[in-house]
Amino acid sequence: MLSVVEWLRKSWVGLVIALWIVSFLGAMLAGQKEGYAQAKAEGDKAISELRLEHAELRTTAAESNLVEYRQQVSRANQAESLLLQTQDQLKVAKQQLQERTAHVSTQYRPAPAAAPIPAPRCVFTRGWVRDFNLALGAGLPGTAAGAASASADTAAWPAPGADAELLESGVRPVDILAHAQDYGTWAQSNLAQLNQLLDLQEKESR
Repeated sequence: MLSVVEWLRKSWVGLVIALWIVSFLGAMLAGQKEGYAQAKAEGDKAISELRLEHAELRTTAAESNLVEYRQQVSRANQAESLLLQTQDQLKVAKQQLQERTAHVSTQYRPAPAAAPIPAPRCVFTRGWVRDFNLALGAGLPGTAAGAASASADTAAWPAPGADAELLESGVRPVDILAHAQDYGTWAQSNLAQLNQLLDLQEKESR
């Protein structure tokens, strides 16, 4: 049997070991909790910073898109304004030509010092009018509507080589000049639209 002294000594050693183990485990658990809390705090901070960065990027992108959109709208408005201005100028020019049409088509001066007299009768054959229209592209294939119009127009005039192509068409110089005015306005308007479109595309590609 162990003596009381030996038992106390052994019990004391065991108690010290047990206390040390308990203290070690407590310290380890406390360290784990502290490490977990620190890691969580760092993770939460990183997520918060990432969210803030993404929010700033979205705001910057939105502002950039808004600026670009406003620039596009401004360029489009400028192009439209210039186009409308060009169309107004073409309308004025056509009106001025129309006001002079009768004057320059119905009378003429045989000599510089002579008085104006009625212009002699000018004959345009049906074949001439047909070829005039073809020269302007009236008889060329186009859209469905254009092709239908061209077919109807072609049917109204004699075929090349036919006897009827030498008959009088009834078209007068004043009619030719009026047609040229309409065609010129249409062509210049299309050219102005094309130039504005090309200019707008060039500005957007810079």
